Amino acid sequence: MSRPATSDVTDGSTRMLLAADGSTTLLLEALLDRSLTVSVTRQRPLPTHRAPERAVRALNLTPSCTVIERSSALVTDDGEVMSRNTVVFVVPPRGWSADADDAVPLGHRLRAARTLQHRTLLSSGRANWPDEGQESPCAYKEYLIHCEDGRLLYVHERFNPRHIPPPRARAVPVAAPVGASA
Repeated sequence: MSRPATSDVTDGSTRMLLAADGSTTLLLEALLDRSLTVSVTRQRPLPTHRAPERAVRALNLTPSCTVIERSSALVTDDGEVMSRNTVVFVVPPRGWSADADDAVPLGHRLRAARTLQHRTLLSSGRANWPDEGQESPCAYKEYLIHCEDGRLLYVHERFNPRHIPPPRARAVPVAAPVGASA
């Protein structure tokens, strides 16, 4: 039996990360063999019309809503950024305070609080990674986290291309969630 070429394994790791519908942080830590913490770079309330349009649609928000937009990065213990993230929500779910000073990644915090949850993948593929004034292709995924208390969180993640290579295709097909109508 022949072993896959290194680039096939690397491509497979990217596909696995983008297709997974569980904790991206846990999977990223396993792929990198490193623990990660979160660094919040900005957290602010926004009226719906100033929030990311894809988040507004995915969360099915009304024009009168105010949301919290949280920009963060998952970082290694030596400060290297592994992903840049945007999380949009109206009210945080049980088990997560949404405290901007909390260095525990969202998925770890929800899991530690035993908050039942599932994720619905919305899209994944290639995006741009800002790096020292330049942009380079990177892998991204976006999804909703559905929590047991009915709260929803929209998440958009971009992955450091030095560690997670971008997929070859611009868009990676995402299967419709079970029970979704075609």
